[in-house]
Amino acid sequence: MVRRVLHERAGVLVEDVGDDAALRGNDSVVAIRCRSVLAVPLTARDRICGLLYLDVRGTDRRLTERDLDVTTAIAAVAGLALDNALHVDRLRKQTELLRQRLDPDLNIVGSRPSMQTVYRMIAKVAASDATVLLLGESGTGKELAARAIHQKSGRADRPFIALNCATFGENLLESELFGHEKGAFTGAITAKRGQLELADHGTLFLDEVGELPLPVQVKLLRVLQEREFVRVGGTRAIRISVRIVAATNRDLRVAMGAGTFRSDLWHRLNVVAITLPPLRERRDDIALLANYFVAKLSRKCGRVVTGLSGPAKRLLLQYQWPGNVRELENAIERAIVLGEDEEIQPHDLPETIWEAASAAAGVVDATPYEAAINTLKQKVVIDAIEGAKGNYAEAARRLGVHVTYLHRLIRTFNLKATLEKMRR
Repeated sequence: MVRRVLHERAGVLVEDVGDDAALRGNDSVVAIRCRSVLAVPLTARDRICGLLYLDVRGTDRRLTERDLDVTTAIAAVAGLALDNALHVDRLRKQTELLRQRLDPDLNIVGSRPSMQTVYRMIAKVAASDATVLLLGESGTGKELAARAIHQKSGRADRPFIALNCATFGENLLESELFGHEKGAFTGAITAKRGQLELADHGTLFLDEVGELPLPVQVKLLRVLQEREFVRVGGTRAIRISVRIVAATNRDLRVAMGAGTFRSDLWHRLNVVAITLPPLRERRDDIALLANYFVAKLSRKCGRVVTGLSGPAKRLLLQYQWPGNVRELENAIERAIVLGEDEEIQPHDLPETIWEAASAAAGVVDATPYEAAINTLKQKVVIDAIEGAKGNYAEAARRLGVHVTYLHRLIRTFNLKATLEKMRR
């Protein structure tokens, strides 16, 4: 009966088991003296999540078409209720899994062995005052790791100061880091404490440390060696107790070979190195992270979102995530803001995600609309480049897009071979 219901996706009624060749000789049917039986599927969201089964035993009463109609009506309501209950149960289990894998002090999600290694390293290094160098691609969560080290250390109740070394020019960065005295340069109308002083007895996080100019590297080296520095335009040495956590997505060994990064500073920073793996190497964490961001960002955006649809989840798992965890978080926030369903759908995600999936495998879970849009985009790109006689800059100008975006479209849709044939 169960197999028949699942196969036919409709209610099945056998008014008299004795008249049904498949049932009347069944030992279990005979043993319970079953006379009449019906089963109806419980459906929700176009899938079967269970069934209702009724039988009559040891009596002459039979189930009728009216019983089938009533049971079918009940199943229509019960199917949705059961699906909701199962969904709540899945969310409860997911929440428990997140509690187990998300240390509230870390605010970092991950279950892969590589992330477990990161957790253990953070826990070990936090107990000391050792300088830490965080390595990994952009968007892998280096600042979160730095905050976790600070929060688990004895300095947790003191300041955590983050400074991105790539956002300042040399003179401004020096002033920002070390502070300056009044009159040190034009515009320095008052003395100013730098981030090192503000982080005293706490932690200073230097992001993109590989971008430090060489003169600033020399002064930072003195801080690490002597735990003192002099403000810009000053003469008095200021002593501090600060922990340095640095991060970079560059290979500092290559920078040392090129003469743009001091080897003695590298050795001072590289007391303990922790590498955060890219998201493409921890695919088991993608769904976990996505659900975490759904829960976090749906509250922030004030919208009820219960999770990811199956096709949307598959798209996330197929994507390469060059921007890592930061890109995933941004994608989920965009989907929550622009979406309308309780579940995130493929068309809610950024175009780069389903474009890449469609290009990689023909049409991967793409709707006819998405497939048509991708086909049209490819044609528009090819026509524009052909009209510009192979000049990508001119083709981008005609399309009204940046040339970098045009190159991305060419990579996404694997159009390079087609365009090379056109040139011939």
